[in-house]
Amino acid sequence: MVIKEGTLYFMKDEFLDTYGEKYNLMDNKEKKGTKRPTYFCFRDNKETQLLWFVPMSKQYEKYRKIYEEKKENIRKEPNNFVFFNNVAGRKGVFLIQNMFPTIERYIQEEYCRKGKRVKVAIPIQKEILEKARNTIALANKGIVATYTNLPEFIKDIKDEIRRKR
Repeated sequence: MVIKEGTLYFMKDEFLDTYGEKYNLMDNKEKKGTKRPTYFCFRDNKETQLLWFVPMSKQYEKYRKIYEEKKENIRKEPNNFVFFNNVAGRKGVFLIQNMFPTIERYIQEEYCRKGKRVKVAIPIQKEILEKARNTIALANKGIVATYTNLPEFIKDIKDEIRRKR
């Protein structure tokens, strides 16, 4: 499979079985033929085998409420927490705080609707990438800025990459 940055994918259960509990990842769910969650994908700038996945949720109102509460508590914009936007005509939330690293072998398939690839508009991709890369920069400094403890998660995935070479 050719992995395209800025595209939406689903994860294999194997990945979640390996890393899900340790890093508090969302479980795969399937209901009435619809899989979730869907993940926005991009490559790491330095280690190209390392892929980053940002979960996307349709629970717009739920996350809007959480966002507003967080904003009120810290008295400023929680910039790298979530990103609200429309994808394929539907309200969605990109959960930056739940992003994680992975490798190609754990990708199940690309997200398609009615047989067609769902595209993420370039301006939305740029905004997600900016927020996500800011979060990765914090992780590279050893700062845990997500629910997934990125500094440790990055180390585990890089160790797996090295073992597979």
